[in-house]
Amino acid sequence: MKALLIIALTVLGLSACNEPTINTRYLCNQKEATLSVINEQTAALTLNNNTYQLSREKSASGNKYINKNVLFWSKDSEAMLIIEGTKYHCLQQ
Repeated sequence: MKALLIIALTVLGLSACNEPTINTRYLCNQKEATLSVINEQTAALTLNNNTYQLSREKSASGNKYINKNVLFWSKDSEAMLIIEGTKYHCLQQ
C-alpha cells in the first residue's frame, strides 16, 4: 500500500510539471511583446528580441511580474511595463 501511495504522488507531481505555457501578446508603445506564463510563479517576457525571466508578485488587482530590472503589471486588456526605467503602455492584441 505504501509503495502504491508513493507511485501515485510521484505521478501527480510529474503531471503538475506539464502545465501548458500561456502566451499573451501585447502592443507596447508600438512594439510587440509576449508574456509567457510558465507556471503560477514564473513568466517570461519577450520584447525587442530580449527575454526577461520574471517572478510573480502579489498584487491588489491584476497580475504583477517582476525581476531586478523589469516590472510588468496587467489588468484586463491593458498593461504597464517598465524596463530599466523606460515605461511602456501596453494593450493586449
